[in-house]
Amino acid sequence: MERRHWKVILIVGIAFHVLAAFMMPLGLDAHVHVTYVTDEMNDGEGHLEWGKLRQESTEGSIPEETPSDGKWFAWHLIIQIWFTVFGTSVGALHALSLGIGLVCLSTIFLATKYLFNEERALEITALASIYPPLIRATGRFYQESAILMIVTIATCCIIKGLQNRGDNRWWIFPAIAMFVIASFKGMPLWMPLLAVGGLAILQRVSVNIVGYVSLALLMEVFVVYRNGVSPLTIDIFVALLASSLGAIIFLYFAVLFARPSPEIQDNDSFLLQKGTYVILASLIGWVAGLWVSEANFSGASLFDTLLTLRNNPRYLTLLFVPLLYIRFLNDRTYRLISEESSRIAYLFIVGMIATNIVVLSLSTGERGTEVIGEQLNDEIEEHQDILFISDSNVAMHRMYSMHLTLDPQSDKTNTAIWRTAESGWEVELQQCEALKNIHWIVVDYTGLDESPEGWKSVEIDRKSSINPGYQLLVWAGESIRCT
Repeated sequence: MERRHWKVILIVGIAFHVLAAFMMPLGLDAHVHVTYVTDEMNDGEGHLEWGKLRQESTEGSIPEETPSDGKWFAWHLIIQIWFTVFGTSVGALHALSLGIGLVCLSTIFLATKYLFNEERALEITALASIYPPLIRATGRFYQESAILMIVTIATCCIIKGLQNRGDNRWWIFPAIAMFVIASFKGMPLWMPLLAVGGLAILQRVSVNIVGYVSLALLMEVFVVYRNGVSPLTIDIFVALLASSLGAIIFLYFAVLFARPSPEIQDNDSFLLQKGTYVILASLIGWVAGLWVSEANFSGASLFDTLLTLRNNPRYLTLLFVPLLYIRFLNDRTYRLISEESSRIAYLFIVGMIATNIVVLSLSTGERGTEVIGEQLNDEIEEHQDILFISDSNVAMHRMYSMHLTLDPQSDKTNTAIWRTAESGWEVELQQCEALKNIHWIVVDYTGLDESPEGWKSVEIDRKSSINPGYQLLVWAGESIRCT
């Protein structure tokens, strides 16, 4: 492929990022992080004030403050600084996300040019620009672009460190990067130390495919057990298979264009490859463990959870650059598209572009709770609580997705409480105990057949395209509720 073609792809990719930032709603995880940040900006301590994300009951929530306990410190600090400068709003967050996405692409270009040449830098940056997980990260304010940017710089430093073994300064940034990424993902800071120890041991022994599979399975069992879920289930193997399939799609097809791994002759490439494969196996196990855990927490089947959280293999995005750098190092003439692989490479490139067009045109994501939250911001009064009706597997996440627009400064007294449609919430409303302060009912797109007596439907501002299943109800009885 000629240089001008890569430039066109890069321009198209940048356009995708800009469109995603304007068209996609913030992701569910993004809303949760923002809730922590706005609460900390308000009172100095970051909490989820409407209850923890993983409730013991599968039919409803208990509103109680859940602290962040210092998790995600680095990620939350970035958001807090941005909000302090540009204000707390959905638009400000989309601007930050777009900035991170574009800086990530710039970092990939500059690092690749520094290590290799401008031609390869253009190719890999153009490919990254149309890579669907990165575009989704820009649109929904996920962490993948920020993490890939850090990993790219760290990988560049590792390569220079391997090439200049007497100069230990190159290893400073990779050491810091491990702890920053761990903080981004809310992991305990002892895990990077454990990872370094494991990598050091595995670099000294020969590891085959069986070893990598065993490592992935061990990581999955660790994640599941750490989350308080029994690993003695067939779901362990089904999830591991699904996660491996995700790795094939997200990395082997979309990044390497299904080209087989070459024979590694360069020693630096061999060391980098071994470390990358260890991280790959660990991530496959990590994603599988999250799927099994979430299925257990939500009471849903594993297949429903896989469908709901089908984009979780995006965590593998951090290996985008290392996998290509391995091949660049091993073969200085390596090109992303060879004569032998040109047809399948063009097919995957067209497929990624088409995927992005379809996503941006037809299914950018649910934004109903954002819209309803903004509307409630103008209408809700002090001490009027909200009942959120949802049968979603991630209902608590969806409930928090209206927090930013409802209470951007996190200084209101309103509380939201979640119930499923079949939980018997109508009876609870009449009992005036746990739901005594409920004045508004928000029904997500999973729908509600009919409104309970005494409640009036409120017209939702549908300037933004949202699922027609969303409903907003307000108490309209002749007397005050629960007097």
